[in-house]
Amino acid sequence: MSLARKAGRLLSSAGGAVTVQFVTAGGSLVVQALAARGLGAHGYGAYALLVAVLVMITAVQTSWVGDTLTVFDRFDPRVRGALIQSVAGTVALGAAVGAAVAVAMGLAGPGGIALFAFLVALWLLNETGRRVFTARMEFWRLALNDTCYLLVTFATLGVAFAVGTPASVELLLAAMCMGCASSIVLAVLRLPAEEFAPAPLRGTAFREIAAFAWWRSIQAAIRPSALLAARVMIVAFASTAALAGVEAARLLLAPALTFVNGAGWFLLGDFAKAEREGRPMRARQAVRACGLMAGIALVMSVLGIALAGWLGPVVTGGSFAVDEKALVGWGIYAVCFACTLPLASLATARKRSRTVFAIRAAEALTGLAVLAVLLAADPRNAALAPYCLGIGGLVSAALLWRMLRRGDPPRGAAGAPAAVPEATAAAR
Repeated sequence: MSLARKAGRLLSSAGGAVTVQFVTAGGSLVVQALAARGLGAHGYGAYALLVAVLVMITAVQTSWVGDTLTVFDRFDPRVRGALIQSVAGTVALGAAVGAAVAVAMGLAGPGGIALFAFLVALWLLNETGRRVFTARMEFWRLALNDTCYLLVTFATLGVAFAVGTPASVELLLAAMCMGCASSIVLAVLRLPAEEFAPAPLRGTAFREIAAFAWWRSIQAAIRPSALLAARVMIVAFASTAALAGVEAARLLLAPALTFVNGAGWFLLGDFAKAEREGRPMRARQAVRACGLMAGIALVMSVLGIALAGWLGPVVTGGSFAVDEKALVGWGIYAVCFACTLPLASLATARKRSRTVFAIRAAEALTGLAVLAVLLAADPRNAALAPYCLGIGGLVSAALLWRMLRRGDPPRGAAGAPAAVPEATAAAR
């Protein structure tokens, strides 16, 4: 295959990965905008906390299951058996944890708690199917599944509003359940039968998988857990109304964060594939990806800030104001996130999850400690949350780069010509 064709395929895969994130996050943005408009500041604050809990649980599960699908041979019977055990266990545990957290926070009534637990279970099953598409590098096919979820969710909300059902947290959760169920069915119909083949549940590689997945899961949970903790602190020190203003600012910068997430999906798959094929990537290629992603995130953030005056009332419906200080902070957060993610992805592909966890945990804990001090001094400092959580990413990026350089393969030791990795880096 010619170098041009290889680069074209890489660009197509990367574009599909980013498109998937834009489809998913774009739909989520619309749903959250409907929540902001229909529920008001306090209702939207509660909904934002539920979504944060869902994101945190998903990050843990998809890192344990999804990254194992990507990094290990999922058709090995021992690995496959461990994956089946992992899916069953994480879905059940995730639903229980989601319900317990929602009860502890007092975010909904009994009906809402039951709906949220059901949504967590469906969401994790759907996410497993999504990660199978990712492991197959079939991002454009995944985009169709995500579109199905969005269309069914919006259709459910549309019918409910048409018959006069008032907006509520429970209605939004029920619509998301319908969307997840439809996406799961579509994935089962579209994925080949080999992806659902059974495997023995005795003598599995569960311990080997757990040695990798445990650290990867808690590492991947750091960012959403830190965001959840920051939201809880804002509500505790200030109010749900203050959280709503900060969250609305995040929604306006969602495209930049979405781009970074999408590119990260592609990078992990590409780095892991290169490791398996004996042509491991070098740290400098991850740094190039950092520079490209950070530049794009910066441009998208500046555009989001410039359009905030027009888009803000559209998102909130005029029921509350977007926090302008937080708006700039989320832009900085997106750029710092872009500087860290490619390096963390390469370290994960090299199965260095424990080291990545240590670095990222120190970053998150420091940011949360600074935020707690600022909120205790003045609750109006809630807008500084994205600054506290984002800027430390630059230090993490430097530490990851230093660690990766030490583990770089010798020049010329890869199993493919040097031009192939160079094409990969250029495609990013």
